[in-house]
Amino acid sequence: MESDTPTAPPKERSFDHDVEEDERSSRFYQWVEVMSAVVLALATVATAWSAYQSARWGSEQTTHMQLATTAIIRAAHFTDLGEHKRSLHTDLFGQWAAAVGSGNTPLADFLIDRFPEPLKTATVAWQATRPLSNPSAPATPFDMPEYVLPEYAEADRWEATATAESEAANTANEHSDRYLLFTIIFATVLFFGGISGKFRWPIIDVATLVLGVLALAAGVVIMVASPIK
Repeated sequence: MESDTPTAPPKERSFDHDVEEDERSSRFYQWVEVMSAVVLALATVATAWSAYQSARWGSEQTTHMQLATTAIIRAAHFTDLGEHKRSLHTDLFGQWAAAVGSGNTPLADFLIDRFPEPLKTATVAWQATRPLSNPSAPATPFDMPEYVLPEYAEADRWEATATAESEAANTANEHSDRYLLFTIIFATVLFFGGISGKFRWPIIDVATLVLGVLALAAGVVIMVASPIK
């Protein structure tokens, strides 16, 4: 009489199926580990590059700030010189006007002949406008276009330099902050790449790996579009 007990072949097929599943699982995690290693390597390089660029732009900011400070100091220096010179010219013009008003022509001629430039040229041009009879004439020689102190022009030039250097420093600071943000993004990539494959749960492992790849791709695309120092 034949027995109804299951034969051995089904058990062998079950064993082979388990082996095949283990092999597939092993290949899957080998693939995850390889991809994780690639992501980690790229993220490490990108982090180092971002930190380097952030430091370079930070140094650039410091340089521009130093130049801006120097320009401000020089602008203040030339402004001070201009104020002193204008004060002296104002005093000389007052003495000349007093001499003219009192009818002391010799003293008035003596003073105007020794006026420093640009006061002398401006005063001569001002006299040509007949200020005593012409109501539209400038009030003093200091309002004439001929009266231009080089110290003020130099101060304006240094002020413009200070403004330009300050703007350049702000721009460099923005670039430095942007690359610093990249280091945070790539640190996130390192985190996702480091934990992928550790859960031994395919859905979570793939999800963490995909998140790392997406963060890496986004960071690299934005970083490539950023200025390089």
